Amino acid sequence: MTGDDSKRPNEGPSGEPNGDGRERSGDGRPDEPDRRNEDGPPDERRGRLVERADGEGYDYKPPEMSRRAVAKWLAGISGTAAVGSIAVSAISALSDAGVGSGRGTSYKTVYVKGTHLVNENGNRLTVGDALPAGKGNERVVLPEKKNGKPLKTSSAPTLLLRFSEGEYQTPTKLDWTVKGYAAYSMVCTHEGCLVSGRDGKNLHCPCHNSEYNPLEGAKVIGGPAPRPLPQLPIGVSTKGELLVATGPFEAPIGPQ
Repeated sequence: MTGDDSKRPNEGPSGEPNGDGRERSGDGRPDEPDRRNEDGPPDERRGRLVERADGEGYDYKPPEMSRRAVAKWLAGISGTAAVGSIAVSAISALSDAGVGSGRGTSYKTVYVKGTHLVNENGNRLTVGDALPAGKGNERVVLPEKKNGKPLKTSSAPTLLLRFSEGEYQTPTKLDWTVKGYAAYSMVCTHEGCLVSGRDGKNLHCPCHNSEYNPLEGAKVIGGPAPRPLPQLPIGVSTKGELLVATGPFEAPIGPQ
């Protein structure tokens, strides 16, 4: 340098070229691209919902960049494990739900105390009808808006599961479950895909094979996800045995 400490855009902190043309943060690592603009054009990292040919709702398609990897993985486990799909039916407003970090809606406001859990049509769910008792089944639910309609944003999809009450273990917040029901965000904490598969009792994300144990606080038991799926505290309303949130999600939704 000749008295001028300014650096060209493609130079690192020591003045050497970065080689990739990307700006560096203070520790010399390349800055990660900002993925917070959910209004921009879709890219290959985005999953999407595609209308079924029979008209019965929508099927979730993983991001383009991972479809071949998912196909190879499914072929590799053929005959050794059973991976099922969670029905994501009729949630037509979630066309970009595969990139569901939900940064446009705070995890503290997606649900609040008293928010009813509803299906994709806005129908409130009761303890007796939402899921059969003790079988480990699941369904996708959404928070009810003040106008009685479901909130359909990328941060809203929620997995409601029902096991036997005695099956849940810590770190599940047991006082956040009710009559065998537990609820978790459906948005993977790795890259924001929808956790739309089951591997036995576990929850499976098809994009990069992250896996979560819903009986132990949706903790990560496989894959690259850095943290559990946030749990939603739920209870039963005093009128009508309706399922409601008793507060917000415990932590931010999706990748951070």
